[in-house]
Amino acid sequence: MLEPGVTLTLEPFDGNSEKEEYRCKVVDKDEGKLFIDYPVNIQTNRTVFLLDGMQLSASFVDPTASSAVFLFRTEVIGRTKKNIPMLALQDPGRDSYVRVQRRKFVRVQKAIDIAVELDGMPAFSSITEDISAGGAAILLPGSVQAEGGTKAKLYGVIPSQQGEPRYFETMAELIRVQQDQKSGRRTGSFQFTDFAYAEQQMLMRFCFEQQLQLRKKGIG
Repeated sequence: MLEPGVTLTLEPFDGNSEKEEYRCKVVDKDEGKLFIDYPVNIQTNRTVFLLDGMQLSASFVDPTASSAVFLFRTEVIGRTKKNIPMLALQDPGRDSYVRVQRRKFVRVQKAIDIAVELDGMPAFSSITEDISAGGAAILLPGSVQAEGGTKAKLYGVIPSQQGEPRYFETMAELIRVQQDQKSGRRTGSFQFTDFAYAEQQMLMRFCFEQQLQLRKKGIG
């Protein structure tokens, strides 16, 4: 799956305000370690220096699985030099690789509190049915009548096991409204727009960690 020669795309797994992506190749691997050549910033085409302990999200395309995209969390654990200078990344193992859609937003079924302001309508509170760093399915009260294309502003609360809850806000667009024929429950699918990168990274981390927890429980 993840063998020498595979290209990795790396992103800082922190709250940086600016989005950065790096590209590198797996040169070698050992138990619990991936050795990569020095990454290049995709935007500037310049080599970047990554500090030991830096947290990263990594994605790669697996040519043996119909070009599926996999995502995992890693960190820089050292550097070495064989034929070329290399960085060592932690390899969490195949069980921690999460298969995702082409865009690297892991979607999880999770109810979080969210407030919605649809254009021209009173604000209302609800919960999500599922959520990713790119959008969310939100339960709609019966009083809310809206069509695809309606703009909205969302305020979400991300629970935390380590401390205080975290908050995010983003503009969004209602893509479609679906209704369950049996229960009559209505769900609006929203796509996030104009999302601050730091908040998007926070939500991506939350969804990724939720996915790993489900996988450990044998659900994901």
